[in-house]
Amino acid sequence: MSFNTYHIHIDGRVQGVGFRPFVYGLARSLSIVGTVANTLEGVHIYVNCSAKLLTHFVDRIRDEAPAQSYITSLEYAEVYGMDYVDFRIVDSLTHGVPDLLITPDFAICASCREELLDSGNRRYLYPYITCTSCGPRFSIEKSLPYDRHRTSMHSFAMCAKCVKEFRNPADHRFYSQTNSCPDCKVTQWITDAGSNRFDLSQQRTIEFICERISEGSVVAVKGIGGFLLICDAAAKDSVLGLRMKKERPAKPFALMFPNIESIIENFDVFDEEISELKSAASPILLLPIKSTSVYGQLAGHIAPGLDRFGVMLPYTPLFVLIMEKLNRPILATSGNVKGAPITYQNEKAMDILGNFADYFLLNDRDIQIPQDDSVVKYSQKHQQKIVVRRSRGYAPGFIQEAVRADYSKKVLSMGASLKSTFSIWQNGRCHISQFLGDTQELESQVSYEKSLDHFCKLLRFVPEVILIDKHPVYYSSLAGKEMANRLQIKTRAIQHHEAHFWAVLGEHNLLSGSNQVLGVVLDGTGMGNDGAVWGGEFFIFGDGSVRRTHHLRYYPQILGDKMALEPRLSALSVMHAAGISMPQETNIFTVRELNFYNKVLRSASLKTSSMGRLFDAVSSMVGLCHKNSYEGEAAMYLEKVAQDYCIKTHEFPIPYDFQLLDGGVIDILPTIRCILEERDAGKDIGRIAARFHSTVVEIIDRIAGEMEVQKIAFSGGVMQNGLLVDMIIERLGARYKLYFHNELSPNDECISYGQLIGYYVSTQVADREKISVHSNSMI
Repeated sequence: MSFNTYHIHIDGRVQGVGFRPFVYGLARSLSIVGTVANTLEGVHIYVNCSAKLLTHFVDRIRDEAPAQSYITSLEYAEVYGMDYVDFRIVDSLTHGVPDLLITPDFAICASCREELLDSGNRRYLYPYITCTSCGPRFSIEKSLPYDRHRTSMHSFAMCAKCVKEFRNPADHRFYSQTNSCPDCKVTQWITDAGSNRFDLSQQRTIEFICERISEGSVVAVKGIGGFLLICDAAAKDSVLGLRMKKERPAKPFALMFPNIESIIENFDVFDEEISELKSAASPILLLPIKSTSVYGQLAGHIAPGLDRFGVMLPYTPLFVLIMEKLNRPILATSGNVKGAPITYQNEKAMDILGNFADYFLLNDRDIQIPQDDSVVKYSQKHQQKIVVRRSRGYAPGFIQEAVRADYSKKVLSMGASLKSTFSIWQNGRCHISQFLGDTQELESQVSYEKSLDHFCKLLRFVPEVILIDKHPVYYSSLAGKEMANRLQIKTRAIQHHEAHFWAVLGEHNLLSGSNQVLGVVLDGTGMGNDGAVWGGEFFIFGDGSVRRTHHLRYYPQILGDKMALEPRLSALSVMHAAGISMPQETNIFTVRELNFYNKVLRSASLKTSSMGRLFDAVSSMVGLCHKNSYEGEAAMYLEKVAQDYCIKTHEFPIPYDFQLLDGGVIDILPTIRCILEERDAGKDIGRIAARFHSTVVEIIDRIAGEMEVQKIAFSGGVMQNGLLVDMIIERLGARYKLYFHNELSPNDECISYGQLIGYYVSTQVADREKISVHSNSMI
């Protein structure tokens, strides 16, 4: 019987997930002969078989693909006949330009965890156990396609036993590129802050670290994406000492718990949240602690003023071993100094973190690109997913359908300033970088440049156009212009809040269709098209364009970034706009400060419509927070007291008064006056805070009715507020189709993707107009 030869091309997330071993095993089970290889375009398969068997083979590939894979396309065609005698995995092909999704790092899988803790297994207690389903990927990648010799594992030669596993189709480490064991190990060692080295046995290393943690020491541990500082969560002196050294007086720390059972026992957690915690991404999840939890007493020094803890499971085998030994929660926070990116290199960690850590747990597997832990929360009532930080486990691959795969332009979008990311569009693929922090800081600028250079080399990418924010002095804008000048290409500026709106439109593929979409972008600050500082904006999308329709009434923007750092200034500004004077006897300002700031307000020419600063203002006005020690602190306290009130009363209270004025101006000043009246009358600040949240929802409802839309899309940093999201769903969900970010963060991390979408749509519209003009000229 003669067989035809077929070529199968599969792309998506198909490298570093055990795809070649899977295809190999399936082909052998079906007695199909041929080859499978990684290439820069995904996975290529050549087979000899009948047309009927090919269809069965392809169907099973789609249905049974490895759990961590994601197939974006699978195409096959008959090709020139070739004769194969068996089925083999052949060497990867490296010519061309990468056209595939980059695989993120994966948390330890159940099989490796079981082997790690099995005293009869040869990898018992080996802290760098991995397989085809788990372990580092993106963080150790030097070049593509994904193979061991193009990663940090290149310097580790596999022992005979590991080679045997690597070549054995029946083994779950068949073709595992990160394979190692105690005989060909990734070596770890301990030093103290004085650089004294402790070379201990594998088991004794873990025991030593756990003993030091139990004594109150802080340990810097090298993880997948960088160093974490860990200590006993119950050791108050250690935690407070770390706060002081990191200049972090109130910002919450994350906790790592030993297992999912201990999290369920101590936190209100839903099925979706349990699945998120146990997923391969294994993010930090923000969870409300139970009133019965024995760890409730930790709130004062772990998450001051809040009742949600950042909680995660041990996502590396090393952390599994530490948590198994301690069997209690530890504090686990990024190893960095204030405002700087996470530290990821051994020598720099010893230098930079020496003031924080008493001991260092190091290893000799190099990290190529650093990543913080990802952070996710779910709204409490309707369980809407909200990504707070998209990094380890999620970045950089992003599966999207808004931009046509055949769009050939090579585009680099530089993002914003805070919570920065960049995005790369090439060969039908969108790559969104990991969270890169605040690029106002020099260290973060250096990290941004290194990450961008790494991506460009990894993807062999040279942009044809660079997109920037309209703010002229953002580092990302300046860096984009400098790069464009060097490459002699053009830049295009995309307005900040329009980019937010474009991002959620792109994420949900809302760029086509006849129905208009209302965009609600509630944010901190961004340069507006009229020179004002925007942040409380409403847009309409239709016919390929975005138009601003409504905005919060402007109030004075004073003293630049100082206003974002001090909510009391936002309160003073909106009160000034409302014609209300701050009393001279206040304990919020000194008399001298008040006189100075009032003088500044009277002469202020710069205006803002920021909803983020309005949340800050209300938080200050009701006495919750007058100075932020971290971004969003005042707003988080306001959300908490409002949430507590809603839980206690089982209601979302009625909104305050406001007005919609001519020109799409939302006059919020009546709301401010009502808040101050209720505060002065001694009303419950939880009720005031909840009513303010309700007012924001009522504004959205009124404008949606006025604009006669059916779809509403939301973005901006304020949309990280879970209570606000729940209120929106509760009040508007039955009457409108609502779209929130699901895979991207609503904060400024989504800006770079939104810039890309905005540019794409504008070029498509321009191309259509050119065609129309050309067609008319032919008549």
